[in-house]
Amino acid sequence: MFPRFLRTPLAAGALLLASLLNGAAAQSAPAPSDPAQPEPTFTARLLELIPSDYFGRFGSTTAFADSANGYGIRGLPLPFKADARFTFISHPNYLEYAASLREGDTSYVVGRLQNDDGGATQGVGHLEVTHNPYTGLQYGALLQDQGRSSRFTVGYAWAGGPVHALAEAGYAVQGATNAAYLHFEESAGAQVINTPAFSVSVAGVVRSYVFSDATQLSTDLSASFTVRPTDFSSVTVSQLERFAVGNNPIPDLNLGRYDRSNIDVLVIPKLAFGPLTWRDVQYHYQRSWQASTDDVNSLSATVRADLAAPVVLDLTPHRDWVANEYGVRADLFYRSAAFPVLFGPSLDYLWTGVGSRWVFSVKAGVK
Repeated sequence: MFPRFLRTPLAAGALLLASLLNGAAAQSAPAPSDPAQPEPTFTARLLELIPSDYFGRFGSTTAFADSANGYGIRGLPLPFKADARFTFISHPNYLEYAASLREGDTSYVVGRLQNDDGGATQGVGHLEVTHNPYTGLQYGALLQDQGRSSRFTVGYAWAGGPVHALAEAGYAVQGATNAAYLHFEESAGAQVINTPAFSVSVAGVVRSYVFSDATQLSTDLSASFTVRPTDFSSVTVSQLERFAVGNNPIPDLNLGRYDRSNIDVLVIPKLAFGPLTWRDVQYHYQRSWQASTDDVNSLSATVRADLAAPVVLDLTPHRDWVANEYGVRADLFYRSAAFPVLFGPSLDYLWTGVGSRWVFSVKAGVK
């Protein structure tokens, strides 16, 4: 038997309707919301818009203002997926400017590049397309003025183990000379010894240029020896020997006898004095024996000061015997976990026995 208050149809219908409404309300009630997520920072949003390897491209970028030799920036990477770069340098007597792009295995360069000819008043006009994967089809076109060579090539490259081989046909023009040619080249290298205290590497290149009336053969042989007397120091001695026989009518492709010796010393003391850290001591020496010239002969030492959490200051006194200059460079770097490298301005004061100059630049450094 139903209770008395359910015995009338009206009362029973009202109770059923109330039960249905309560159930529907329970089902439609919103689920408890998750805790509010923090808004992404401006830096995080910026990093989402650029390639993940973008900041690593700054390692080869040079931006400077030299009180004696001009100002500008070379190799500034643009924030695109492909490696696009821009160069603008104001030399004392001419402008250097260029745009370059590396997309996959193909490079494109257009502009006026640096001209090392003494007294030059114009850069070297340069238009280039080069497709050069490690293996497979190769081709290229290079147009230049100011007495440099222009070339068109097509060929193929192979690789097996440590050996890489290239065969190509080309046509070159330089000055009043123009000629078709064949170019063959093989290279190989290996690290024959590798221990914590000592390592040895060797490499070699054999190449030939074959013209209708001339042939040139050349070979490069190189060896590198590294000694690590302690876990914070190393000494590397390397030697390059080049031998060439025959003639090459295109001056830019013509190779001759050449040899070079290098000595590189690196000491990382790992010494800290409060906020100061002795970063390293470096010595570099390079001599070209055929020319009887010292190309590099420099010594430097760097001390780092942690000024604040995101800012460090590197002070580097240095001596260059080839340029006969003394100098002190100050690099002020911004350090952030969002960037793989350090960025910041650099100021270098250089002096000789007869004068001095300032060089301002923007640098990327090692954390």
